[in-house]
Amino acid sequence: MKVGAIIAEYNPFHNGHKYQIEKFRREQDIDYVIVIMSGDFTQRGEPAWMPKHLRAKAALMGGADLVLELPVYYAAGSAAVFAEGAVAHLNALNCVDALCFGCETFSSESQHLEWLKKTAHILMAEPEDYKAELACGLKQGYSYPVSRALALQTFIPMPELLMQPNNILALEYVSALEKSHSAIQPIPVQREGEDYHSPNSDCFFASASAVRRAIQCKNDIDLQEGLPDTSREIIRTGFHRELPVFPEDFSAFFAAAFLRSAPNLSRYMDMTEEIANRMISCFKNYQSLPDFLMEVKNKAYTYSRLSRCAAHILLELDKETFARAQEDNYACYGRILGFRKAAAPLLGYLKKNTSIPLLSKMADHQHILSGNGLRLLEADIRAADYYRTVLQMKYGQPLKNEFTQNIIIL
Repeated sequence: MKVGAIIAEYNPFHNGHKYQIEKFRREQDIDYVIVIMSGDFTQRGEPAWMPKHLRAKAALMGGADLVLELPVYYAAGSAAVFAEGAVAHLNALNCVDALCFGCETFSSESQHLEWLKKTAHILMAEPEDYKAELACGLKQGYSYPVSRALALQTFIPMPELLMQPNNILALEYVSALEKSHSAIQPIPVQREGEDYHSPNSDCFFASASAVRRAIQCKNDIDLQEGLPDTSREIIRTGFHRELPVFPEDFSAFFAAAFLRSAPNLSRYMDMTEEIANRMISCFKNYQSLPDFLMEVKNKAYTYSRLSRCAAHILLELDKETFARAQEDNYACYGRILGFRKAAAPLLGYLKKNTSIPLLSKMADHQHILSGNGLRLLEADIRAADYYRTVLQMKYGQPLKNEFTQNIIIL
């Protein structure tokens, strides 16, 4: 049995995602595909555009065999935290042979992999010249991603490629595999169609952000060529019932959390004293979460970084819990969001090999988990409670909790 894995958000699941799964299966002779997917909050620190159970269903209908949830401590973390958390879970399953990820390449996929590995080794070794250039960029007020790309100019060709979102994550996946001495083989796949940030939705390979924006503006799901029929139907059925969800929907919740946490903001992940002071200074003008973050934003701190900080405040994602989980090698359990019945052999194979418990019934979590695992799951429950409360307030959805949400089985 050959098992492949993909780390994703599927926000929403589009044709590019379906293409990736199909190409991965075909070219690597993959028997089963495991997806580890972010839950209610994404790597940009924003709430997912649609609920995780619908995204898991779309993934399974689009070719995945098993979907696991990436704990929100990692899912809403920096690119490095997102990647290291996800890779650690795949390592702990002890059955994954290959990890496939999208990228924007300047050459063949194999040459691009060599470029990623070389870059990863430089970042891990941190030569003195590199550290000096990085510090210089940060001192000049550039954000960390920009400073890093500038510092790498003398070490690798085309360092500007590191400004591409898919390449940023691709590099972090390769770095995480290298750091953990993983036997999992990295498999880059050239991104097809529109650029990650492209607003063009009138094409077969539209980006997720373009699809979201077009549905919001045109209010017509059927016009979206970038969606597989299965995803389109899921979105159509849930539209204005369970989706879309936006950051501004959490504005009141964030304001309350901020007021409660203001004296101790530095305890949360990604927070620095400077960011905390800027937030406190700007909060007097608070109207909505997105507007607040735009006011706090400056040359040194990107909107995404600040959005993650806001998510960490809202969800109480503290540095101490993260540090303990990091010491415990990140992975404490694997929570199943959904699977295909045809993947029964995969589930049996997993249960024989995994070094972490697989959580399929939330009611069992207190008997199965303790310590770090329990704290990580409690954060996911908090995230889900906020998310479902928004759905209730916005669309009149029944106020369910994580204990009443069934696993998706196809």
